[in-house]
Amino acid sequence: MTLEIHQILPNLDCGDAISNHALEIRDILHARGYKSNIYAKMIHPAVADRCYYYSKHQRRSSKKNIIIFHYSIGSDLSEYVKSLPDRKIMIYHNITPPHFFAPFDSHISYLLKKGRDGLKEFASVPELALGDSQYNADELKGLGYRNVNVLPIIMNTKHLDISPDEDVIKKYNDGFTNIMFVGRVVPNKKFEDIIKVFYFYKRFINGKSRLFLVGPDRIIENYRAGLSAMIKKLGLEDAIFTGHITNAELAAYYKISHVFIGMSEHEGFCVPLLEAMYFNIPVVAFASSAVAETMGDAGIVFKDKKYEESAELIDIVLSDTALREKIIASQRKRLLDFDKEKIAEKLISYVEGLHAAIMMS
Repeated sequence: MTLEIHQILPNLDCGDAISNHALEIRDILHARGYKSNIYAKMIHPAVADRCYYYSKHQRRSSKKNIIIFHYSIGSDLSEYVKSLPDRKIMIYHNITPPHFFAPFDSHISYLLKKGRDGLKEFASVPELALGDSQYNADELKGLGYRNVNVLPIIMNTKHLDISPDEDVIKKYNDGFTNIMFVGRVVPNKKFEDIIKVFYFYKRFINGKSRLFLVGPDRIIENYRAGLSAMIKKLGLEDAIFTGHITNAELAAYYKISHVFIGMSEHEGFCVPLLEAMYFNIPVVAFASSAVAETMGDAGIVFKDKKYEESAELIDIVLSDTALREKIIASQRKRLLDFDKEKIAEKLISYVEGLHAAIMMS
């Protein structure tokens, strides 16, 4: 009987890091000869031909098979996975602590708390638990998970290796210094702190500068409204929210930006850090949660939030050519650690280890 290795996750979306990771894992497993499907509760129409609804998984379920369950939010899929006879691997992508959302959206805060509570209750279920960072793996260990290891996010650049949107380039490639951050506009990413850094940079260092805040911005409406009020109060007409954009537009924003600034206070991995490295954009980031781990020895990571000093740091990076080239070289080297083949070998070693245990049982 041929071993089947299937993945289960709450949502398979178009372009988000977890969905891309699942698709890459499926391709790796296919290349090694395993039968492997993706099953999800919610499926974006753009990827509907690449997975199945989880209700169809039951017919593939077997104690001789392996399932890889992606845990990133509270979901009743956890109960379904618990009930299965399949041998179980869990990949943990982290859940944002609810206190970040509590002042803005009590319902999302409740769901995050429920997800984190459920994570503790799930500790005895998987035979192998994988964090996509050591930060996430350490959290699992603290909750009593057994056999914990790390499988980094697989760097997928297919959505960026395209012709950048010409309209974006024509509009903004105009001699201004472009500062950027990429991510959903949610409270843990501390957009207000990015805006404060930009205020000091534009007001006291370089008036000919703008800030791109790239990503979906209508997730927490009152948080977004507060940011808009701050921007208006500070007179920062050059602080621009892009909202949801196409991959071609994303590639364009990366192409025309000069520095990437991150002030997030909670990240389980933070894929945009690697995307900025891929585009040779110097990264300056606050060392919270998994950020310093993802950065490694690359870029510039700081431990104290001092907005004026962060603005000065951006200026130094942009004005010192030798330093900037050194930073970009360090980032290119760091990207090699996320080579797809390296991570694929890790994945296969984990799978084969569990497969051997199945054969002996």
